[in-house]
Amino acid sequence: MKAQAYVFIDTENPGPKKIVAEVRRIPGVVRADALFGTPDVIALVEGDDIAKMDAVIDRIAELDGVRDTDSKVIRWV
Repeated sequence: MKAQAYVFIDTENPGPKKIVAEVRRIPGVVRADALFGTPDVIALVEGDDIAKMDAVIDRIAELDGVRDTDSKVIRWV
């Protein structure tokens, strides 16, 4: 089973439209959507294991215009 997380992304203005397009192009991003309010963008990411999933999150955090990220790993129950 793949490791998955939701990533909440805060962007600089005017950032959500640009950032969501860039996030969607990153391999390992399952879905990314712009939101009204805070956070500006939410993404569902996955990897074959925690380390690979974390690498996807790191790529998001490194994008120009991303101010902050907060990740929540999905817990399968």
